[in-house]
Amino acid sequence: MIQQCILQILEPICEAKFHNHSYGFRPNRSTEHAKATMAKMINIQHLHFVVDIDILGFFDNVNHGKLLKQMWTIGIQDKNLLCIISAMLKAEIKGIGIPTKGVPQGGLCSPLFSNIVLNELDWWISNQWESLESSYPYVRNDHKLRALRDSTKLKECYIIRYADDCAPRRRVQATETVA
Repeated sequence: MIQQCILQILEPICEAKFHNHSYGFRPNRSTEHAKATMAKMINIQHLHFVVDIDILGFFDNVNHGKLLKQMWTIGIQDKNLLCIISAMLKAEIKGIGIPTKGVPQGGLCSPLFSNIVLNELDWWISNQWESLESSYPYVRNDHKLRALRDSTKLKECYIIRYADDCAPRRRVQATETVA
């Protein structure tokens, strides 16, 4: 019951900060949405190069301190709540002991905690191209992207993430070969 209460408070705060192309464990988002985004990028934007990333043992290796710092950065700055979350993460597991890392398997808040940790990765990849700041005030985003394609040596790259799997995608140039 406590985890459900925490989830109901944290989820709207975090949802406002999460990257738009993050689809796993989020309300009103699914694998179908992620696949539809990927199909759009392939068919309309002609992006064909995929780098598939699966973080091995992700849920078992979440750093508690980093998670709490990321929660603070997102805007969850109630120290009492963070202490409760820290205690939840460190709750003794019968037969195993007190965990020093990871999020509880099957915990109601664990999917949200994983999205908080991976949100930093989402935005870092996005900032390499999609949400890259420009000194020129473009009226439309597609004008900014066209100018970036024409005037820089940057490779067009987007992220589509579902849970701890993601697939950064980029446009393939005519001179490049894809294996």
